[in-house]
Amino acid sequence: MKIREIILDFTSLLDVIMIILFFFILFSTLEVDSVTKSAEDARLNYEKQMEQQAIEQEELLEQLESEWERLLQADRNAAKNQQALIAYDQGAVLAFNLQDVESRSAWTLNVLLGEEKLGTVQAQQSDKLVEKLGAMMRNAELDKADVIIGTLTYDGNSYGTAGAVPVIEDAIGEMQEEYSNLYFTTINISR
Repeated sequence: MKIREIILDFTSLLDVIMIILFFFILFSTLEVDSVTKSAEDARLNYEKQMEQQAIEQEELLEQLESEWERLLQADRNAAKNQQALIAYDQGAVLAFNLQDVESRSAWTLNVLLGEEKLGTVQAQQSDKLVEKLGAMMRNAELDKADVIIGTLTYDGNSYGTAGAVPVIEDAIGEMQEEYSNLYFTTINISR
């Protein structure tokens, strides 16, 4: 019997091992890239959320500071408001009485402070209405910081009232820019 030599060829085995190793390295690298990308996305999302929360907290803080200042201002004005309400109760009201309304361009506005007549404005003077009302209030020695309660009274059944009232309301509204504590309401006496 003859002994045969066995020759083992590992070339194919090495090729298969190298291919398996190559795929393992390739897929493990892809998985690491995927996990790294997910981690980076999560980090960016977290940073965006933190920035948004910081903005929201800053806005909330500004709102709270504004509300706090409003409350402090209301507290500082409490005595003035109380005095104005007492004056209102006693009849010391700034009254704008619209009378003799014939049309949008023909009316008379009497301005009174309590029982004292401050002046009269005619429709022909409506282009200087704010100026005239301001002069009347300064002559009455009403300070810009005073709390002033006023009424605009008119007869809604009079012809032309619908045109005259907005003109006067706009003028009083402009007066509120100068007299920031001027509060007024309109009263239709025809009802």
